[in-house]
Amino acid sequence: MASLRLLTRGPGLASHSKQLQSRLLLSACLRHASTAPPPKPRLLEKPERYNPPSHPSRARGQRPSIGAPLSEEERRAQRRRQYPHMMPPEGTFMHWFLTHRTLHMWITVSILSTLILTIWTQDFVNTIPFRDLLPPNSLALSHPIQFVRQYIHVYQLHSENLSREVSERRRQKVEDVQKRAQFRKAHGLEEPEGVFGGWTAKSDEEVLGGGMREGGMPGEVSSVPAAAVDQSPIARDVMAAVAAEKQPEIYVDFEGNERPVQEAKKWFGIW
Repeated sequence: MASLRLLTRGPGLASHSKQLQSRLLLSACLRHASTAPPPKPRLLEKPERYNPPSHPSRARGQRPSIGAPLSEEERRAQRRRQYPHMMPPEGTFMHWFLTHRTLHMWITVSILSTLILTIWTQDFVNTIPFRDLLPPNSLALSHPIQFVRQYIHVYQLHSENLSREVSERRRQKVEDVQKRAQFRKAHGLEEPEGVFGGWTAKSDEEVLGGGMREGGMPGEVSSVPAAAVDQSPIARDVMAAVAAEKQPEIYVDFEGNERPVQEAKKWFGIW
């Protein structure tokens, strides 16, 4: 009987499994959700400016602290207390001295002025030729007015000495230029003209033009030529030698004729 029951149950299980498979296939093919695309999320309008919230995210309360809150007297005492490696407390002299900007500016300007005055004084004392006339330093405490007057007097002497030295150097340079101009004139050398007309001393003819010359009155033409007046006998010989050297050179061409040497033409008078 048991075997018969098993035989009868066999087809029932197979059919039941087939039904389950068919249901699974149908459930896989069917879609109960909508096929329409999901709606787009709503976009909020961008504000024209940043509007902060009207209230903070948290209530502003006191910071958590251990123990009872400090009284007003304890807070004042805490401000005046000196902590190691910290700025001096407010209300003290050191705090005022370290934080006063005007005081620091005056200290800086005073130090720089003192250094400048010291350097100028040392340079003045070590370079002037009237060092022996300077008053001693001990006189500054006993007679300060006389000390300052003596220093001013020595400074005036030093300024006058500098003016004399500068004028003497200028005079020597002018004389040197005049001597070179006279040497060129005596030896018949061409006087170079610079871009601005040269820097040497000008002759009487250049300065006076048709005015007075040596051997004549203003407006009167002298019978003696200017070259003979301005030049010495030695200069005349030198001029003759220079004129002989300046004679045109002669060469013999292929045909046997003598011809003067012609200078090559220059571009713009330079090349």
